[in-house]
Order: sequence, then structure tokens, then C-alpha cells
Amino acid sequence: MPTGQQHNENVSAIFNSVFHVELATSPEVVNEVFEVRYQVYCVDRHFEDPDCFLDKREHDEYDERSVHALIRHKKTGDSVATVRLVMAGDNPEQADFPMEGCIKHMSRAAQQAVANAPRNEIAEISRMAVSREFRRRLNEEQTVSGISETAYYCDSEKGKRAMPYISLGLFAAILQMSVKHGITHWMAVMEPAQLRLLKRCGVEFDHVGPILEYHGRRRPAFTSATKLLDGIKKRRPDVWALITDSGRYLPEQPSSGHTINEVQAA
Repeated sequence: MPTGQQHNENVSAIFNSVFHVELATSPEVVNEVFEVRYQVYCVDRHFEDPDCFLDKREHDEYDERSVHALIRHKKTGDSVATVRLVMAGDNPEQADFPMEGCIKHMSRAAQQAVANAPRNEIAEISRMAVSREFRRRLNEEQTVSGISETAYYCDSEKGKRAMPYISLGLFAAILQMSVKHGITHWMAVMEPAQLRLLKRCGVEFDHVGPILEYHGRRRPAFTSATKLLDGIKKRRPDVWALITDSGRYLPEQPSSGHTINEVQAA
């Protein structure tokens, strides 16, 4: 989806013809998630010490209160990308998030928005990563997320540009996990190029902070899931259809007192 291109592609059809979202609901799939993370964070980028993970599965203390998902390549069955949501857990007021220290660098309005959101309804989008082998095919080995604005997928998919679709697929996974667990707000620390790519696809966070040194150059971000999706629906209804599965998955309103797991599309 290069700049200036008309949005006449069926992004849902393209994504679903090549990839599918898989929530990690079994120990086997969770281990697969950890294996992708080990390759990216320990071997490729050296952000974590591989000697700490002799089983070649990267994990940390936040995984105990996290949920995970994969993007899988349909043709090969390979794990293409992974993401987790870190939640507040059983003691929301006592639990921190990995990016907690970054919030103080954001605007006063952003800090207030974080403070006003029910803590048990906030989740941090974390460990977004694309597998080493897939990044090699895209010539994308310079970024931990495997996402840039020049990435092309040049194999059996006949040159279709894949990285925007993978990014949107990860957001579909994030939304599915959020709906399942009653999450209404998202925070994240993302590469500037990743945020630009998402913005081009209509995905805009309510609050984005300054560039910080956080495993490389990153920007903290915070948003209401409902507001983000409402904005996507106005700017890019095709992207909204992919992320929400045509309205099947929609987040509940903050402190609504009830959970909406799935709603049927009209």
C-alpha cells in the first residue's frame, strides 16, 4: 500500500489468502511464540542474553500475566510474526507494565489519559516481532520488528507487499485477545517507522510521545481501543474490516460493566 495508491485492494482477502491469526491457547503454540522471540531478541538483535535461555525460548516475568498470538503463513505453516499483550493481572494497582517508565516522558494529557483509564482494562502491546527467516526474504534484518516502508515479499505471493498486511494482522490478533480479556486501552513503545506505516494504514494512536532510547529509537504511545478503531473505520474502512473481522470483534466500552466477546456483523 504505497503512498498515493488508491485503496481499492481487498486487504482482508489478501491477508486471509496468505496468513491467518492464531491465538496461543496451548503450551505448544506458546512455546512456538517464545522460539520466535528468542530468534529475534537474542540471536538477531542481541537485546537479551541467549545464555539465559538454554532452551532457546525467550520469556520474562511479564509472560505470567500475558496472552500471546502468532501470524502463521498458510502455505508453509511457518510462524511469521508474534505479539503479546501484557495485562495488569490479579493485582492491577501493584503491577507495572514493561514501558511504565516511558509514560513520564509523554505529554501531560497522555499521562492523564493513562491515569484515568481503569488499570485492569489496560494492556501493553509488547514483543511484536517478525521471524528471522521471513525478514530475510524481505531483506528486513535491520529492525527488530521487521517492519519498514520499503519491504516487499517476493516469492509465491507474486511480489505482493506483505509487511503492511502482517502489521494489520498483528492488530487483528491484539484486538481478538483484548476482546477476550476485557481490555479497553492499549499502550506500546514502537519504532518510528512502524508508527508511520500504521498511520498510512489508518491506525493512529491518541497519544504518541517523543523518541526515546528504549531497545533502539522508540516512541511511547497510548490509545483507547474504541477510539482507535472508530478512527480507522472513518479513514480506512477496508483496514477496519480486516482488524475487526468485519465487525465480529469489537472492544467493550471502558468500565462498561459487561463484556462483549463477539458481535455479529450487520
